[in-house]
Amino acid sequence: MNPTIVVPLDGSENAEQALPYARALARRSGGSLLLVSVVDIPVEFGAWSMAGAGMYGAEVEKWQLESETYLKRIAGEQDGIATQTVVRLGSAAAEIIEAVKGVENAVIVTTSHGRTGASRIFVGSVASKLVRDSECPILVVRIQESSSETTPAFDRVLVPLDGSAFSEEGLSQAVEVFGGGLTLHLLRIVEIPTIPAAGMADGGMALNYGLVEEYMDATRESADEYIKTMIEKLTAEGHTVTGDVREGRVADEVHKAAGEHKADAIAMATHGRGGLSRVFLGSVAERVLQESAWPLLLTRPR
Repeated sequence: MNPTIVVPLDGSENAEQALPYARALARRSGGSLLLVSVVDIPVEFGAWSMAGAGMYGAEVEKWQLESETYLKRIAGEQDGIATQTVVRLGSAAAEIIEAVKGVENAVIVTTSHGRTGASRIFVGSVASKLVRDSECPILVVRIQESSSETTPAFDRVLVPLDGSAFSEEGLSQAVEVFGGGLTLHLLRIVEIPTIPAAGMADGGMALNYGLVEEYMDATRESADEYIKTMIEKLTAEGHTVTGDVREGRVADEVHKAAGEHKADAIAMATHGRGGLSRVFLGSVAERVLQESAWPLLLTRPR
């Protein structure tokens, strides 16, 4: 689909950790890069400077020029990948989303947070807002304490599914983003029904006994059949596919499976259907996002 890989940058080394992943994705998919920087003016500064509009304008122009110079330097380091740059003025998350709206087949690649400063703020809250509000796929990379020289790979992708058409469309978008030649591992997770209990942080008390055990057996059987059907379908389309069914908390099992199958990335829809036995909502994606050591591709099915 020749996507445009949009990389928000704020001048920090943390934000720049997204660049190797963006390059790898661009090469894999035949796409190009769009580097975006936002001169984010704090409300307090704008109010303080109202009395001196000339001074305010000169300061903003200085920041814009600094950002343009910075982006051009970074663009020249992208190893032959077609790269464009844009500098915008306003609120970071809102301006990035606006910049993406006019881009065909956009995919945002960003780190989970960056630096903060009086003139430009690009922190974890910005990544959260992009995940929440952006309509295009977004690949979130957790910041590492030290940059790695290893070239990222997107050959093996773990895809959690909940049996809904919504999550399956998320799978289709993930294949579009990462391109051909993938090894996909499909994961269906059966959650144990629980009773909410006061003071218990995650779910409550398990009800895995009596009639619930019969229910769990039937649910696992249905999940097994679903995964087998999806494997057959994707294999017929030319993909290399494996899959399994697990029992437990969704976010926990996603992380375990990613490690066991040596996934290069996790891809999931931002929400899906809910139910007593299988809950795959935005809160699950948020927990995976907060705890995952793997690049996480979040798609918002059309």
